Amino acid sequence: MRGDREAGAVNVLVSVTLICTFVYVYSDIDVLSLSFSVLNEILHKILCWCAVALASVLLKDVLQSRMDVFRDLSRELCHRFNSGIKGLLVPPKRKRDLVKRINDGVYQVNVENIGHVIYNVAPRGDALSRESYNLAVACSNEFVLKNICCFNQNCNQVCYVMEHYEYNFKQWLQENALFDQQGKNLNPEFLQILRDVLRGIGYLHHVKRRCHGNLSETNIVIVNGRAKVTGMVIDISKTSLDDYSDHLHLATNIRRSFGTKQHAIPTELELFVTYISTEKPSRLLNIENHPIFLSPLQRLSYRVIAHTILYFGKSKKSFVLALNNKLGKCKWKHNVKTFHMVLNRYKTLRNLSSKQRKIFQYKQSAISYMRFCRNVVVHLKDNNFNRDPGSKKLTAKEVEEELNGYWPQFMPILHEILLDHGHLMVVHDAVLK
Repeated sequence: MRGDREAGAVNVLVSVTLICTFVYVYSDIDVLSLSFSVLNEILHKILCWCAVALASVLLKDVLQSRMDVFRDLSRELCHRFNSGIKGLLVPPKRKRDLVKRINDGVYQVNVENIGHVIYNVAPRGDALSRESYNLAVACSNEFVLKNICCFNQNCNQVCYVMEHYEYNFKQWLQENALFDQQGKNLNPEFLQILRDVLRGIGYLHHVKRRCHGNLSETNIVIVNGRAKVTGMVIDISKTSLDDYSDHLHLATNIRRSFGTKQHAIPTELELFVTYISTEKPSRLLNIENHPIFLSPLQRLSYRVIAHTILYFGKSKKSFVLALNNKLGKCKWKHNVKTFHMVLNRYKTLRNLSSKQRKIFQYKQSAISYMRFCRNVVVHLKDNNFNRDPGSKKLTAKEVEEELNGYWPQFMPILHEILLDHGHLMVVHDAVLK
């Protein structure tokens, strides 16, 4: 209805303008009277006003059409911007009755269009929470917990919205065991958490050039079975790459875990936590490939590769000296059971002289033990390794468990010496397939 009125008004205005223009043009004659001259002047003024009004109407239509396009474009941009930041300035809408309290100030919330997230509610004056949030936003790594947005909960509180996690490391320890079901080996999930935390620390140290500064059992969280670090803080005294605090805190948490469970910490793990808490962090470049994190098959491959590096590397003499000095002597031959055929194989070499057979004989040294482990792996397919006639061949897990039982300190120290000689071991399942 409104559009019809506007169209009618425009038609009348155009008609009046045309009539006034026609009269004005054909009224300019010398014989006209004075009254007609006055009429001509009136028509001129009417014509001017009509022309201005017509131009205004046309300009309004043009601007109106452009404003509609601009308004639609603005709405689209605003919609995309708001969707992209997911409510950075406006609190995300949460579904009612889907809020679960985790601990003081921390809640699990189901948010529309996002899903489950964690709300960390802190006082507005809490500078520590604000620093932690800003540092996490600047990180982009799968082992650092993501921070989504923040908003003012009220005049006294700020809500920091974080990636959802199931529980923290302290809660994980309450519900899970440190050893597998047989009670002989460390729980693979525990080792995976430890490895992920080291990767997160490594990212902060070597990419962000800063330390975590606040690593604790509650600042290690579990997301879909994988560990992530959170709760970083700014501390000028902890920005050096060779600051030991992060690894010291991690070592303390590990030892406390075994103390809480009243378990003795395994020898290999004790050597590992001592290593990460005493070695310069800038030198822990290959820590995620430490033998403690490898599968039994990878550990067997590790032994073979290390033997190859030892005998064919350029620094053989210094390698042998460091290995024997660091490990000293161990009566490992007295512990050999299943693989006694490899241990005494030199006796079967009857075609060799006694002097030559003595060269093949194993000694109670670390370098000799390395050669023994390599020979065990190479000859795993021999039927002589079967415990009983007709029994199944030994698995990689059984072989590695027995070798590690001969000398538990050997693999952690071997890793340290390899790293000292510039060998960054990256082991794949390349043996015994």
